[in-house]
Amino acid sequence: MSKTVNEYSTSTFGITLNVFTQIGLVLLVAAVVIWVVFFATYPPIHDFFHELRHSLYVIACH
Repeated sequence: MSKTVNEYSTSTFGITLNVFTQIGLVLLVAAVVIWVVFFATYPPIHDFFHELRHSLYVIACH
């Protein structure tokens, strides 16, 4: 017997996630990565993104 997969879900490692869960997970991971990069205290990363934070006028860092 062949297994059919709903066009709105993906099966990986025996776990089926619908498209809304997949989008939510991607957005969560992206938000964590952006948070870590924008608020990094490691000097090379902080210095690189410091001016970007100021130019966005959304994220205060001082």
